[in-house]
Amino acid sequence: MIKTLMRTATLLVAVVALNAVAGFGAPAQAAGERCHVADECHGGLPQLCKRCANGHNGCAHWACVHHRCVIAYCERR
Repeated sequence: MIKTLMRTATLLVAVVALNAVAGFGAPAQAAGERCHVADECHGGLPQLCKRCANGHNGCAHWACVHHRCVIAYCERR
C-alpha cells in the first residue's frame, strides 16, 4: 500500500511540474506581457455561462483586470 501511495505521489508531483513548465492553466499571454484592454487577450475560453448578481446570464469572456488577462462572466460593477 505504501508503494502505491508513493507512486501516486510521485506521479502527482510530475504532473504538477509538467503543467508549470508547459504553462497549462495560464492565459495564452506571455508572462511579461501586460494588457490594457480585453481585446489584447487571446486564448481558449470555457463554453460556460453563469447567473450574475443582476439576474442576467453572463458567458465567459476575456477581461483585462489590473493589466492581466482573466476570464470573466459578469460585468464589473
